[in-house]
Order: sequence, then structure tokens, then C-alpha cells
Amino acid sequence: MAMEPGWYPDPFGGGGYVRWWDGERWGQSAAAPAGVATDPGSPVLLPPPAPGAAPGSGPTTDWPLLEGEQVPLAAWGQRAVARIIDWIIESVISAPFILWALWPSFQRLSDAMPTTPGATVPQTAVQQFFDDAVAASATLTVISLVVTFVYQVPQNVFFGRTLGKRILGIRIRMLAADRHPGWLAATVRWGTVAVGQLLLTSLFLVVDYLWPLWDKPWRQALHDKAARTIVVRTRV
Repeated sequence: MAMEPGWYPDPFGGGGYVRWWDGERWGQSAAAPAGVATDPGSPVLLPPPAPGAAPGSGPTTDWPLLEGEQVPLAAWGQRAVARIIDWIIESVISAPFILWALWPSFQRLSDAMPTTPGATVPQTAVQQFFDDAVAASATLTVISLVVTFVYQVPQNVFFGRTLGKRILGIRIRMLAADRHPGWLAATVRWGTVAVGQLLLTSLFLVVDYLWPLWDKPWRQALHDKAARTIVVRTRV
């Protein structure tokens, strides 16, 4: 008995994905509807592909389905460029505080500079400068945490996006509902990166920001998973 056209559990991948069957062949794209049962062989009640789509083409994009509607997820490149912009802004904000924390070290190094033309800087003065910088590392860490928290969390709560995300046309929303993250979710999102970086240094940052490249279906980073957020486009 021939199957009627409709969405069915994906026979090629499974894992909660569904694929469009046009009555003759399977579509090219699969999607994952959240909270919808996908019993083997039973159709899933979702809207058909958009009018005008080629027969068997399935969804018009690789965006997943949520409550029957496609979610326009941000591309990894958009997220990466937005993060670089935010990092530059955070660095500019942090610079005066870092200079303040290291100013005594700079002064000691300056005082140790030889006044005789052609003379070299004493090695002991250089070593003292690096020792002072290491001793100030805890202060520098606190400055970084405070600046990133103040910059990121309030913006994500009130606007759903930082300046970098605004420029790239993307925003953060909760996975369960199309709304900005609250204070708890925004803090968890920021804190996951902060704690991960403190414990695993830059290794965590690399893994975290590359994670959306292979995460399915929501392209979440690890901090998204902790806060139960996703990043979507505001300009589709």
C-alpha cells in the first residue's frame, strides 16, 4: 500500500528527524520537530513544504522545525564575527582597568630604564615586570569577568543581543519560547564560558565556539545548551 504524501520519521537518519514524502520519493532535507512524536511508519502532522518548492525538495532550508514552523538559525560565521566584534568592544572597555592594575609595574620598569644612550635594560628589571604581571593575574581575571558580565548579560536580557549580534542581524532566544533570556538564563550562558575558561583555559573556548558546527538540530554552543538558548536570525 502506497504511503500518502506527508512528513514521516526519517528512514535514513532517525533520531527524531522527519522527512517529506511526496508520494513517490523522499525529500532532500530533514528536520526535527520539537515535542512531536515520530512513531515509525506514522505520518507527522506538520505543514507541507512551501508552495512553489520543487517536488521532493523537503524544507526550503536546513532550519529545524519548532511547533510546525521553521526556526531561522544563525549561521556559524555570523556568530563568530559577532563574537569577534564583542571581544574588541570588551577589550577596549577593559583596557583602562588593565592599565590601572599594571601601572605600578610599568612605573618600576620605567624607573629601571638606563639613562645612558645605548645601554640595555637590566634583565632583573624585565624579570620583575613579568613577575609583577603574574602576581596581578588574579586582578586581571576579575576585571575580565566583571567587564564581560556587565557588557553581555544586561544586553541579552533587555534586547536579546549584544552590539556584535545586532550588527550581524542575529539574536538570542529561549529554545522553549520565542523570548529573550531572563537574568538566570543570561547569567548561566555567560557563566558557562567564564567558568569553562577558568578551568580549561582557551581549550574550552575553542571547543565551545566550534560546537555549533556539528550540533544538530539547533546549532547550539555548549553555553547555549547550559542556558537552553538558541541563536536565530533577525534578518532572514
